[in-house]
Amino acid sequence: MSLFGSVAPPRFLPDTDARAFVLDGFAELGPRLGSSARMPHLLSDPSALLGRSRPANDLDSLFDMICAIQEVIGQREVELTLVEIDPRNPAPLPEQGLVHLGDPGGKLFHPLRNSASPEGEYLVLYTATAFRVRALMLAGIARALGHIALDRASIQPDPDALDQWDADAELAAVLLGMGIWVANGSYMFENACCGGGCGVDLKSIRSGLSMPEACFALAVDGQRKGLRRRAVAKHLEPTQRAALEQSWKVASDVPAALAIGRGSEARALGR
Repeated sequence: MSLFGSVAPPRFLPDTDARAFVLDGFAELGPRLGSSARMPHLLSDPSALLGRSRPANDLDSLFDMICAIQEVIGQREVELTLVEIDPRNPAPLPEQGLVHLGDPGGKLFHPLRNSASPEGEYLVLYTATAFRVRALMLAGIARALGHIALDRASIQPDPDALDQWDADAELAAVLLGMGIWVANGSYMFENACCGGGCGVDLKSIRSGLSMPEACFALAVDGQRKGLRRRAVAKHLEPTQRAALEQSWKVASDVPAALAIGRGSEARALGR
């Protein structure tokens, strides 16, 4: 017998409205993102896509890694330029032709579209701070590529609801196979904590989805794609893993309209 009695585990399942938001978002975004959102894959370690053991730590390795990710998520033909900025002394950007994809505030990576280019070129601004915490870097990349995916699908933000567009970008990232990164990053964003000593001002960084919402979205996506819970959970940090397990049971009742073939053989990339 416990001296203090039984203690209920923390509840990480998002409320009914939040779950409806995720399901509605998947139902709307999935068909518009095309075949890439139906591929049964899960990205975990992007370094493995390049046959490297070390994570990206400079402009060149970051660019190579993002290009490898784009190959997997259906953005192979997207021309992308990375530009490092110093928040303390930002260099001016050319104003003509560049369109911000959402609000640049509170982001380690921020994409812009070059409207003057008929091929649809994009510019992604990033700060070197992103290299300090791998989970934050991957979450930032996932959201930036999610924004680009929305833009390429002609899904434009509502100027009065830019926070929702950030959430949609993260849902798009989950659908494209980057849900592990979204979920692991969401906990740090939500709690403004990276474990201490990382030197990142997390209080100034925002996320689109809360940690429970991100883990529920990952659980739904896993169910849609025929992934096994353990195959997904092993890539998550402990708190996110507990949240995924709570959501997985609920996600098993995901509407059939969202399914893309239960039991299909899923490919785990970058294990």
